[in-house]
Amino acid sequence: MARPFRLQTLLDLGVRRLDAAALELQKLHAAIEQAESKLEQLRDIQRKYDAALLASMTRGVEADRLRDFQRFLAKLKLAVEVQAAETQRCKEAWNQQHERWRDLRQRERALDALCTRHARAERLRDQRREQKEQDEFALRTRKENLLDAG
Repeated sequence: MARPFRLQTLLDLGVRRLDAAALELQKLHAAIEQAESKLEQLRDIQRKYDAALLASMTRGVEADRLRDFQRFLAKLKLAVEVQAAETQRCKEAWNQQHERWRDLRQRERALDALCTRHARAERLRDQRREQKEQDEFALRTRKENLLDAG
């Protein structure tokens, strides 16, 4: 009978951790996409307001209205910068998680290789045991046949 793989608990734990890390990667990827989408929306708004400011200035605009427009554009620029930083933070978090996932996958593969070797060794051990039993049975049968014939 095959002996159980002594590191099976670690292998199972490794698989669970790898699955959890993969789920976290998916969440972080979704966060990147959301952050990039929000950043692109802000940049679109910024481009539209820049164009509107330019159009207003060519037609002529009151000084108060121009200052308000410029304050709004400054706030919009800040929002773009903040969102760009958030997008970068999400990407860095994904990169860190990806490294963690790769490490976990490497450990899981190593344990899986040990498990495969263990199973192969156990099969070989069982085959040898079965062969030995068959050889002993054949030897006993042969001895019995020789005793019966003699």
